[in-house]
Formats: sequence, C-alpha cells, structure tokens
Amino acid sequence: RWWLDHRRDGEGWEIYGCSWESGQDVSSRFGPQQTGGTIIQHLRPVDLQASIAQSAALLASWAEMLSLTYTDETVPNPYPADIAFWQEVANEFTEKTRLMWRDGWFHDYDSVRQVWSSERDAMHLAPIFCDVADQSQIEQLRSTLAEPPRHSSQWAPLSWPPVVLTLIGATAAVHMPQEAAELAYRFIDSSFRSTDSRELDEYGGLPGVTREYRRTITKGKWGEIDYANAGIEGYGWGALSVHLLIRHLLGLYATDPDTIVLAPTMPQALRRLGATYTVAPIPWGKHILSFTCQIKNAHNYEATFHIRPRIQADPLEEKTEEQSEMVGEQEHHWEGTWGEERTFLLDH
Repeated sequence: RWWLDHRRDGEGWEIYGCSWESGQDVSSRFGPQQTGGTIIQHLRPVDLQASIAQSAALLASWAEMLSLTYTDETVPNPYPADIAFWQEVANEFTEKTRLMWRDGWFHDYDSVRQVWSSERDAMHLAPIFCDVADQSQIEQLRSTLAEPPRHSSQWAPLSWPPVVLTLIGATAAVHMPQEAAELAYRFIDSSFRSTDSRELDEYGGLPGVTREYRRTITKGKWGEIDYANAGIEGYGWGALSVHLLIRHLLGLYATDPDTIVLAPTMPQALRRLGATYTVAPIPWGKHILSFTCQIKNAHNYEATFHIRPRIQADPLEEKTEEQSEMVGEQEHHWEGTWGEERTFLLDH
C-alpha cells in the first residue's frame, strides 16, 4: 500500500520514475531521454494504470479465496478489509485507464505540457490484456490486433517479451484464439530455431541459452520479415515461450484452483496430417499434467489428457500396490475441433 502512494503523482496517477523502471528502456513514447535513467515522472502511461487495476483485482480475488478458508477463532478475519481495499484500487484505476481513451485509441498523458501523446504503441493495448477496457473500446481496437503498431516507433511487435505478452494476451482476451496462437507460434519458433541450433549464430550466440529480445531479419524472395534471437544471453524471459506454448497453443488455464480448461489451437503450420505433439510433464499445483494430440485434419484432432497427483513419498521407498494405482489419477480421451473448450475437475 505504501508503494501505491509512493509512485503516484500529485493528482493520484501512477507514474514510472524512469523508463528502466518500466522495462521499456528509452522508449520513444516517454519523450526525449539521455538514458533509461532519465526522469519521466511527468508522464502518465496507459499500461501502468491498466496493470495497477489488474494487479489490484487479482489481490482482491486472492484475499477472497483466503477469506473463505480462514479458521482462526482467536483473531477476526482480516481478509474482508483487504478485499474492499484492493477492489477500490481496481475500480479507481479501471476508471482512470478508460479516461485515457481519445479518438479511438488509448494515449499517454504529459502532465507538465498538458498534452496527450500522439504516438501509437503496441503497449497501449495493455487495457485489453488487463481486462479494464470497456466493450466499445475493445470493438474499436479489435482490428488493430491483427496488424499491431510497432513498439517505441522502431521495434517490430514481437521483438520484446513484455510487448509480446501484452499483445498476445490482448488478442486472446477478445476471443481471437487462432490469431493469438499464430502470434505465439511465430515467437516460439524464432526462439527455438536459435536456441536449438547446433552451432553458434552469426553473432556468436550460444545455442541452448535464452536471449534478451528478437531482432528482425528479412528472408525469401519477397523480403518477408522474420525474427531471430539477439541481445544479452541468459535472460529469464525465455520462460515466455513456455508460457505461450501452454496458454495459447494448448489453451490450458485455470478458472479456479479446482478446475482446468483446455482449448487447443494449433497454428496452421503445425496442422500436418498425422502429426503427434506431446507436452509433458507440466507441474500444476499438486498435480502433474501431460497432453498429447494427433492431427486428424485441418479442423480436428484426437487428444489424451493425463492428470496425476504428485507423489510426496520417498522415491527410494518401495511403492505399495495402492500407491501404484495412483489414487486420483485421471485420463481423458476425445476428438475435438480447434479452439473448442473442455473443462476438467481436479481430484484432491
């Protein structure tokens, strides 16, 4: 709560101290900067207001879940007050974000010059990703998701991981799963081709080591734009490819702690007749998941989804017959169409 007050300007808007703090180093949307450490506290960024609203809503929902399990009879339940506090923050910043809508786009605001930014950036799609844009705003931005603007006026939309997460998350949020899957595949493919290489790339990058961002390259007769790994080695952002694979190609997510939804949506390039794809093991709370699908045709697939509880016993200890049967284990088989949702309940 201290942080919320510490980083607000005089009128209650959230601000970045500098562009390094935003993760968007020296972005042109923040105005002239000597370095990423240049003070930009005069600017009210759209994506920051939206992310505060989203984060507060998450904290309110977690406090609600904790409240339902609170059993201490000696101390009053503290979570209802937390729910109310964070929901108030979520409501405040949802409203603030929507007020930044001008002429069919979300714009940053310069509080010193008192002008709205004219720049359009892929990060301005954050209100959709953060679930704070209203329906009218979403409908006006829907077509933009297919051809998003560049980031910081010079970077292609799939160059930087934070931008990729925002763009693909926004695309999925407006119920465009196929488009989200195609974008995710393009990012994953460019990452994997470099990471799985058996030799150094042209810049001496080590195979098997994740990189900072994706540079654009041209290929083919018509100069098609593609991406390749670039930048500093050893960044944890490589985890984004794993997230995109699980969330947008498998369509795997949770609606609550006891429920899993699967909505596989393979990109066109992977829908090769008879091809089989398996993702395993996927640690999921107290469970281990595995998913296999075989391509039947352009529209259909056959799938097997396996759920088993994690074994906490000593791995060297001989298992009993009852343990071997894996109480709570589930295996599901079905034939489905791409993007079709199926719901599964987890056993405890």
